[in-house]
Amino acid sequence: MKAALGLLVASYWWLSQVSEMDREEQQTSKTLGIYGCFVGSHFMANLIASFLLYSTLLKASEILHNKMVWSVIKAPVLYFDKTPVGRILNRFSKDIGNMDDVLPPQFLLAAEVCLFSISTVLLPVAANFWLIFVAIPLVLIALYYGRYYLKSSREIKRLEAITCSPVYSHISETVAGLEIIRSAGMEQSFLKRLFK
Repeated sequence: MKAALGLLVASYWWLSQVSEMDREEQQTSKTLGIYGCFVGSHFMANLIASFLLYSTLLKASEILHNKMVWSVIKAPVLYFDKTPVGRILNRFSKDIGNMDDVLPPQFLLAAEVCLFSISTVLLPVAANFWLIFVAIPLVLIALYYGRYYLKSSREIKRLEAITCSPVYSHISETVAGLEIIRSAGMEQSFLKRLFK
């Protein structure tokens, strides 16, 4: 990831060098070839970094799923008496779904934003050292509000999971006892409970 960003900065640096050349030298194949190499290598480095990141996150998702399955299999029977099946299914589907679908692009975006933020702070500080006294408090304020947001966001997600769990539990129990429900003629009763 850092190599791709370094190659992007190198292509910008080369363009600044080209702007100082005279017109004939700018249009030579050597000058354009060097710029093309920087852009092409940036593209390839970005592609390789993205592929490695996605494959690593998918492997982590597979490991998490295997550990979750083994934990549920080894759980005592008392755990299943206290925990509804819907909550267990909700855990599996939400966690694995997030790791497969949401986490890879969000992690890639977060890494890019962090690297761009660091370079945005460091470049002006390199030009004028006194800007560091403005940058440090701004970074600390951003970190404080980021931690505050994470706490509240996690609590909201937890409440959402608890709210959805009875619905999943009701559906799974209904499917498990479908033969008994139909033989007893209780379909309407279960439908009324589901749509309350």
